[in-house]
Amino acid sequence: MRIFGPTSFRTRLLIGMMVPVFVIQCFSLAHELLDHKEFFLRALEDECALVLRFASEALARPMWDYDSRQIQSIALSMITEGHTAQVLIFDSSGSLTYTQQAAGYSPAPDDLRDSHDITYSIGDKTHVLGRVQIALPMSAIAAPLQAALWQHLMVSAFVLTLIASTVYWVLSRLSLPMAELSKTMIDLRNDRFEGEVPGIERNDEIGMLAQALSQLSDKKIEVAELRAASDETTRREHKRILRALQSTRDGVLLADETGEVVLCNPNAEVFFGNAKTGRRLNFRSWLDPEQAQQAETHVLRNENFAFEAQVAHSLSGVVLNLLVRGGPIRDERGVYLGTMLLASDHSDQARQAEKVRFLAEHDSLTGLPNRRLMEQTLAKWLLEEGEQVSILLADLDHFKLINDTLGHPAGDALLQVVAHKFEACATSDVQAARLGGDEFAILVKGAGSLERLSNIAERLVAEMSMPQEINGHVLHSGMSAGIATLSGPEAKPTEGIRRADLALYEAKRAGRGTVEIFHEDLETEIKRKSLLERELRQALDAGEIRPVFQMQTDLKTGDIMGFETLARWHHRQLGTISPAEFIPIAEDSGLIRELTYQIMTQAFQTAAKWYDMGFRGRVAVNLSPKLFGTQVDEFVNDCLFETNCPASAVEAEITETVVLASGQSALREIQALQELGITVALDDFGMGYSSLSYLQKFPVDKIKVDAAFVSKLPESGETRAIVSAIADLGHALGMRVTGEGAETDAHRQLLKACKVDYLQGYFDGPPLAERAATARLFPTLSAHRQMPR
Repeated sequence: MRIFGPTSFRTRLLIGMMVPVFVIQCFSLAHELLDHKEFFLRALEDECALVLRFASEALARPMWDYDSRQIQSIALSMITEGHTAQVLIFDSSGSLTYTQQAAGYSPAPDDLRDSHDITYSIGDKTHVLGRVQIALPMSAIAAPLQAALWQHLMVSAFVLTLIASTVYWVLSRLSLPMAELSKTMIDLRNDRFEGEVPGIERNDEIGMLAQALSQLSDKKIEVAELRAASDETTRREHKRILRALQSTRDGVLLADETGEVVLCNPNAEVFFGNAKTGRRLNFRSWLDPEQAQQAETHVLRNENFAFEAQVAHSLSGVVLNLLVRGGPIRDERGVYLGTMLLASDHSDQARQAEKVRFLAEHDSLTGLPNRRLMEQTLAKWLLEEGEQVSILLADLDHFKLINDTLGHPAGDALLQVVAHKFEACATSDVQAARLGGDEFAILVKGAGSLERLSNIAERLVAEMSMPQEINGHVLHSGMSAGIATLSGPEAKPTEGIRRADLALYEAKRAGRGTVEIFHEDLETEIKRKSLLERELRQALDAGEIRPVFQMQTDLKTGDIMGFETLARWHHRQLGTISPAEFIPIAEDSGLIRELTYQIMTQAFQTAAKWYDMGFRGRVAVNLSPKLFGTQVDEFVNDCLFETNCPASAVEAEITETVVLASGQSALREIQALQELGITVALDDFGMGYSSLSYLQKFPVDKIKVDAAFVSKLPESGETRAIVSAIADLGHALGMRVTGEGAETDAHRQLLKACKVDYLQGYFDGPPLAERAATARLFPTLSAHRQMPR
């Protein structure tokens, strides 16, 4: 329907152009109104924030000082200055303490309100004193906003009139180019435009419009190209992410909220039970039921979780140690989107940790469990399983000798051979261990453990008594063992080990190469040893250990050639205690040096007196192997100096265990004793580990045939041959030979026939006290001259 009747294209174009311009102006007016409102509102907000900041700083001191007048003054100044219409002040507990508002102010819902904490700082501590709240009415911006609106209306009306006039004039002259441009715009809008925009070469407004359309066309093409480039970048990024997931050593799996796998890299397919994209997540296909149940529970609860699991490789079947972590996936609003699983293969670290644990619980040389693991196993069997457990402790005989003579490599090789024998005994209820040095142990649990362990011990001792070929050497070692049995959770592991150690000690004392089972008599013996140790300390403090002297006579002439000093201890309650009992206790308890000092000083005093009286024989004192390695030559020399005894009047008796225990250092100390002028005798010859082979290593002056040989002389031709050989060997080496333990005339005659030089024993009489020995040595002297006092 035509309102104005027929019109020209120019008029229609004018109307068509002005209507959009008018609409645009209306929209521009609305936009300007909103923009001005936003500007005024932002200014009002800035004013509010500024007033709050300065108010909180101004109120801090008055509120700290409880200055209500100053607070009121500050609040009133906030109302009178600026647009603040209401002030509310709260204390630290949130209670309203003061309010002030402008006259005629009526609060409205759209009023601008804000608050700020009032703080006061002292040193490095800040105290919150309360809060100040203010309200600024929106009516404060109404007047400026209205003025801006009228101003814009006037400008818009002017611009609209100017545009209408200009357009009418231009369209009157240039309707054709406008029509072309209109068509171009339509084509451009419909994506049908191709070629150059008409009128672009012009320098007037039409040319500018044409250029604008050309630029718009170029921008549209550029946007299309950018969109295509963005799509390509996104595709590349997606490809890189997929490649990274495929290359990582970890397993990565994503499942949606329904439990269906939406992403799964190759390692995840291997770790997670051959998982595949599109399948449902199934923990039970690769985890044990308990862990699978826990993981499912965490997923249902949308919780993070982590655990370690042993999983079989889906392709190779190799067991892997995995650290599995999982958790929910959420969007920026917290909506649950699914579950993510990460799995790291820690098999190498687990194997390294297992190796470290093995080294901590096993002996590095033999691979057997060490003392720590043995004690843990013993406690577990006793306390947790309540089993009867038998304990064997064993060590090698003469192991130090092997180390000293052949070196530690040979000793280590022997230990490995022994460990192999012990390891061969191990089963589920039998554990072998190396405790350190040459000490080994075996635990056997269950009924009949004592009998089973005894059989094992007898077999091992028998095997170790046989020569062992090690690194080209044939070693003659042996083994001693002690066994104890415990049962029930009340038993103490340390007590079992102590009892087995007591039994081992008894086995060694009985002659080595044996198996001893703990019995109560051993406990009694240990208690007696403990008692004797205490009493021995007291006896040494009181000087109750006294020397006696046993004669040594020349088998040819019968003359007294010397005396051996023996220690005697008579206890007031226990009676006479044998040296064979208290001397080992002194050696084990560290009292041997004090005991030797007391006996030696008394013996040296007696030897000095006899020397002054004309006796040129020697008084022998026994030196314990425990004294060697501690400069025993200086110890003896100090005693000689203290007693003013000549070294030529003294003889030191040692056993071959001195060298076996101390090695080359003992040989040097023996030579030092001889350099002092002391004669050195090798005692108990013939009963040691290898007396003949070691005789040449002892720079001694005399050897003493052990009493065990002398006692067998009358009935054993083999013994007589041995004693004769010892005498010949000693003489060949420039040594004198003494036979110990001669009790009968037959012994004397046979020793003489074997070419032994001296005799010592009860045939000449029992050991004598100093006075009696002096009387025997100097029978012609009167009693008052025998021993000057």
